[in-house]
Parts: sequence; C-alpha cells; structure tokens
Amino acid sequence: MITAFIISAFVIAADQISKYIIKTNMNLYESIDDFIPGILNIRYIENRGASFGILQEHRWVFMILSSAALVLMLGAIIYLGRNSVKKSNLFINISLAFMFGGGAGNMLDRFFNASVDPRYIDDGAKVVVDFLEFAFVEFAVFNIADSFICIGSVLFCICIFRGKYKLKNTDIIDFDDIMYGGYDEEYDGEIGEEVL
Repeated sequence: MITAFIISAFVIAADQISKYIIKTNMNLYESIDDFIPGILNIRYIENRGASFGILQEHRWVFMILSSAALVLMLGAIIYLGRNSVKKSNLFINISLAFMFGGGAGNMLDRFFNASVDPRYIDDGAKVVVDFLEFAFVEFAVFNIADSFICIGSVLFCICIFRGKYKLKNTDIIDFDDIMYGGYDEEYDGEIGEEVL
C-alpha cells in the first residue's frame, strides 16, 4: 500500500510541476513544434472538460464521476494493501496508483487552477492545463496525468484478464476462470504468484 501511495505522489508531483513549468514559461496557445522531432510538440492550451478535452460542456457531470472513481480507486488501493499476500498484486497496485495519481493531478487543476483565457477570467473558471501533442497523428492535446491514466488503464486491463491474485484468507482469484470458466495450465498453484 505504501508503494502505491508513493507512486501516486510521484505522478501528482510530476504532473503539477510540468504544468507549472508550462504556465510560467509559455503564453496560452503558444506552441513549440518538434520538441521531439517527428514525435512530440508542446502546445499550451486550457481544457475545461475531461481527459483529452471531452465533455467540456458537462463539467459537473464528469467532476462527480471523477470524484467517485478516485474514491473507488483509493478504496481498492487500501483494501489490496491490507489484504494482499506479500509481493502479490504488484501490477494491479501499480495500475491503480497510476490512475489515481493521474486523476488526482487533473482534479487539483479543476478545483484550483484559474483560467488565464480572457474569455473565462471573469467567470473564475477552473481549467486543466494540457500541453503534449503528438506530431505524427491528429489527436487531442493532453498532459502527464492523462498519460498515466491511460497507462494505468491498460495495465489494469492486462492484470484483470491475465492475472492471478491471492488475498489473505481466500482462495486464489483467477480472472481467467471467472471470465472464461477454464483452468489456466500456466499457473502452478503457488500462492501469491501472478502470470501475465
């Protein structure tokens, strides 16, 4: 559990520091093309919606959903931290920490980061800072928090569909058996082992 909280704190810190650097060194809508040639541009924009700019006109809906998701992820981290066999559930804990840290980083912006856009300053609008833009494909501008949310989500799905987990005073949880009703021959029955 401590490891998950350390990872989450690192994600939040990396996200907030990177946004601070962008806000203090660039003007809104300013771009740095080919920051990593052919791969990544830097473009400072404000996002009033969810990750990747979605739901910009439904702020309170996704803020409620995001808050509920953060509470659930925090609960899962605490539960697994208290009930996991030692060294078990490593990847699922990391995935939850990535998603929680990313979600918390963006949520901090939504509560405390005031817009510098003249169109919204008078409204006191709170916005998320986005600045990462792929150079090789048309895609939404995003930030470090969004990146960790995506990485965590992919890792979580891999864990769910391929992992085996052992909780205290329980049998081994085999998600292959739950999903497909079969026995995984790769698993040798040792407690606390994961097969990914």
